[in-house]
Amino acid sequence: MTGRDGWLVYACRTDFTADVLAILERLGEPVAALVDNLPGPDAVPGAIRPADLDDDLRARPAVIPLITPGHRHVVVAEARDQGITQFPPLVDPTAIAPSSTTIGEGAVVNAGVVVGGSVTIGRFTHVNRSASIGHHSLLHDLVTLGPGCVLAGRVEVHPGAFVGAGAVIAPKVVVGANAVVGAGAVVLRDVPPGSVVVGNPSTVLRQDGTGYGGVVVPT
Repeated sequence: MTGRDGWLVYACRTDFTADVLAILERLGEPVAALVDNLPGPDAVPGAIRPADLDDDLRARPAVIPLITPGHRHVVVAEARDQGITQFPPLVDPTAIAPSSTTIGEGAVVNAGVVVGGSVTIGRFTHVNRSASIGHHSLLHDLVTLGPGCVLAGRVEVHPGAFVGAGAVIAPKVVVGANAVVGAGAVVLRDVPPGSVVVGNPSTVLRQDGTGYGGVVVPT
């Protein structure tokens, strides 16, 4: 689906909105409306509120520009409750992905991403700038990959996990649900669910199950 009549950018009071708008600009796709779903005095200039949505706007393709997997999970449910149903994947034209790539509903693939053969990118997963995903890797729903991270072949990342900028994950490693891989970490073995791993080689810093940003994705 393209947004010939314009996209909704839902939950726009986030810095990642700038990147999403840049992707839409490079695709030549218009923006129908920015939707600010948060209360308070810091409303985004020119944005509308969820209460302002009409049937025409609800029918537009929508993207949710939230980096934190747990927050993204909550806002996806909120947007659906508002009657928004169309969440096509948003893929930057500079990304490289073969025809064997599967990209799920609501996923965002940012500029300069390189995807190997037979990769699956799950629903509402965000792959940030210049990340590299090796062949036969599986990103489950609601995963976030940070800028410049590298996943070797057959890596599996479970729902709610966050891989920080510049992290490197060795072949066949499994990253558990709601785990956090710190920026620049070199991960040579499986990452337990709900843990935080850092360093080179990575070690478990803590295992409190709170997820990135203190919000988890139900599994």
